[in-house]
Amino acid sequence: MQDEVRIVIAEDESIIAIDISKTLEHLGYKVLGTSRTGLDTIKLARTFKPDLVLMDIVLEDKMSGIEAAEIIMNELNIPVVYLTAMADDETIQSAKITEPFGYVLKPFDERTLHSAIEMALYKYKINQQLKERTKELEEEKVRANRLLHNIFPNEVVRELQETGTIKPKEFSMVTLLFTDFQGFTEISSDMHPQELVTELNDVFKNFDSIIAKHQLEKLKTMGDSYMVAGGLPKETNDHAFKVINAAIEMQEYLKIRNCESKYKWEMRAGIHSGSVVAGVVGKNKFTYDVWGNTVNIASAMERHGLPGRINITSTTYDLIKECFDCSYFGSIDLTGNGKIEMYLIEKRRYEEKNKNTCR
Repeated sequence: MQDEVRIVIAEDESIIAIDISKTLEHLGYKVLGTSRTGLDTIKLARTFKPDLVLMDIVLEDKMSGIEAAEIIMNELNIPVVYLTAMADDETIQSAKITEPFGYVLKPFDERTLHSAIEMALYKYKINQQLKERTKELEEEKVRANRLLHNIFPNEVVRELQETGTIKPKEFSMVTLLFTDFQGFTEISSDMHPQELVTELNDVFKNFDSIIAKHQLEKLKTMGDSYMVAGGLPKETNDHAFKVINAAIEMQEYLKIRNCESKYKWEMRAGIHSGSVVAGVVGKNKFTYDVWGNTVNIASAMERHGLPGRINITSTTYDLIKECFDCSYFGSIDLTGNGKIEMYLIEKRRYEEKNKNTCR
């Protein structure tokens, strides 16, 4: 038996209440108080927070024991055992609706009452453990779901949850952005590791906000390199505009940050538009990634770009030239691709005729 189990008794007959109290004390329970009405029983339960309430169904006031029990169990989470002389089917069915933890008929014997109380306390304990475990499982589910959304785009998470798999998908036209910092190796070599991580985390955290604002997908970071995609996994027609606008804001953010920061980061940005295949790779640590020649060309645009500038291919230029002023930057011979012409983004062009196409 549980040590010092505390019980409240609801009984409209004083003599019976005294008899019940003596029986409970003989069994080793502590009686906190007795009441003759439903409202008083609820007040006692709220005041003393007993381990259990013994409840007669018929009480003195208009509130029945069943109504009082429902409030006590639902609002106060206290188990109730009915102790009543009423044994007709209608009463018993009404009482069962409130899902009591026990039901003892009068006249009762000590053994039956004892067994009913101990069983009620045991059932209550098991129920609480199940509720706690269910809560833990729900919290684990929320954490797992949040982790999935941190790793994969929303559409990919939805596919994984609905089908259990993630199929590779080909996209005919997307826009990729690669960035890295000029002189990163030299600057970082003089920094404490923790200081370096703090710097990159602060910069990339702000990049993440910009990417989210423009509804783009951050694919990965590799050291000081940051890779972004527009137009996947949800296909759009304005992916090039969004990626360039995001790149402009990233450069603007760094210029403002450099005014007050100890370390001055100058970023190269390279952009190309084309087809890719996207999917999930890995066995234990999954990564959503893209493959194809578009990746190689976008990366080359970053490598051949200028610090503080945004270098784009002629393919991307053709998509955005009505919305941005650009300057020709020359060409490079890229293995397997021949001559690639490049342009530097100069500024956004806000013209009335373009207001529906320029983002």
